Amino acid sequence: MRHYLDLGTHKFEGLEEFIKKFNLGINDNVYCFEPNQQIYEISRQSDKVIMYEKIFHTFKHYNVAIMNYTGTISFNSHDGAWLNNTFINDYTMGSNCLDINPNYDPGNGAIFNIVPQKINCMDIEELVSSIVLNDSDAEIYIKCDIEGSEFVVLPKLLSSNYISHVKSIYIEWHERFWYGKPEYQNKINEKNSIIANFENYGIQTFMHG
Repeated sequence: MRHYLDLGTHKFEGLEEFIKKFNLGINDNVYCFEPNQQIYEISRQSDKVIMYEKIFHTFKHYNVAIMNYTGTISFNSHDGAWLNNTFINDYTMGSNCLDINPNYDPGNGAIFNIVPQKINCMDIEELVSSIVLNDSDAEIYIKCDIEGSEFVVLPKLLSSNYISHVKSIYIEWHERFWYGKPEYQNKINEKNSIIANFENYGIQTFMHG
């Protein structure tokens, strides 16, 4: 069966896009992961949840961050942001699990109001292996929009014994969070290396966002 992993679900915007792109339906399993508790609770109240539970073979929605290990992690939740000298109360984009804890987004200039939280996280390898051990013919498709954590999560995925089950991956890259820091060029190099490694496995890799 096909298994669609939505890493960084937010309010199902990416899932809506991929329902059309892959014609997802009753024969497909969908797993959504959103670490931001506020966004998770808002999206759980959406009528879309009831619809997804009906139209997919399996629909799971977790308030969990996908990382390179299972446990807990510090989450930099954004409870509003200043944009063009105006505070936007419902700005939640860019919330992340990064050690560097960026206080603004160089892409749009938003200055984050950061509220640290402790949240649960799950190892990408554990997720993929659990799928394949229950479905030896699994075909896995991934959308990855995890606000900079792709630089630790994707190398772990590439090292998985089940990497051959991944058919394509759509990634939004966030090297911009290191812009102006000594690590910025390293992140660009890491990004290019990760893409090359996916391609070496024959896995289609696309830019998302």
